[in-house]
Amino acid sequence: MTQAMIEFAAPIMAYVEDGTVQDPNDALQIGLRLWNSTLPEVPIAVRRSRREVVAQIETALQMERQEADAFFDEMIERKTYLFPDEIQPEGGMTMFMRKEIDYLIAPFEESQLNLSDELVSPDSDDDAFLDALGQLDARIDFGEDYGDWESDFFEMQELCCERYPHWLLAKGVPETFSQQFAFCLDPYLNFIYQYDAGDVLHVVPDVIEEFFMDWLMRKVMVKPPEYTQWPPALRLFYRFLSEKGYLDDSEPIITGLYAIEPEFIALVKQRS
Repeated sequence: MTQAMIEFAAPIMAYVEDGTVQDPNDALQIGLRLWNSTLPEVPIAVRRSRREVVAQIETALQMERQEADAFFDEMIERKTYLFPDEIQPEGGMTMFMRKEIDYLIAPFEESQLNLSDELVSPDSDDDAFLDALGQLDARIDFGEDYGDWESDFFEMQELCCERYPHWLLAKGVPETFSQQFAFCLDPYLNFIYQYDAGDVLHVVPDVIEEFFMDWLMRKVMVKPPEYTQWPPALRLFYRFLSEKGYLDDSEPIITGLYAIEPEFIALVKQRS
């Protein structure tokens, strides 16, 4: 269903990519309301009228009313096309989708990053992040409850997602990849600290396997080829922690990330 929603909402998400819509959640909300408009079993309290949805399209996608009205009809037709009644199983909980696109799914080619071997020493901003990370991990190791350190986690996460792309740029990674890899880092930290209740230093193979083979594709909606960025993004993240002096030996975790990559790529291909 995650992949189905991505394909259905693609015309809406294009307005995020071109900068018309700043917040992807606004686009996804429109997609969800259009989707619900086609489902008779959706409760009245949840269902939005055509007029409400068209008004939201008009505002968010910066369209004239007539254009927004036509876009509504096009999206409803798209739903019918992608999920024709004649291919749906009877009485099942699964919907079959007409396949529109054949994606080329291959491991990310790291040679295009042009990563420098020159060390990038920590500066004062890195020190602030490393201090926040160290204090958070110490509190978790001490056994404090999540509610006691939740706000500190979000502060650390924000600092981390600022310093990591800064390091990537300093290592010569193109800005486009730096931004994409920083995006990959955010849900990983959520998984480690909020779902797994662990920390970035003590990541065992079972945790890596659960993240890639179960959690990631259920919780993060991107186009199938974009999932291939997570293994290299996390490998570089642990190299970043090592180079900044927070992690003594990153090789065991990096080796684990290399080991899971072929199986994860196969899963992405299977579900695409």
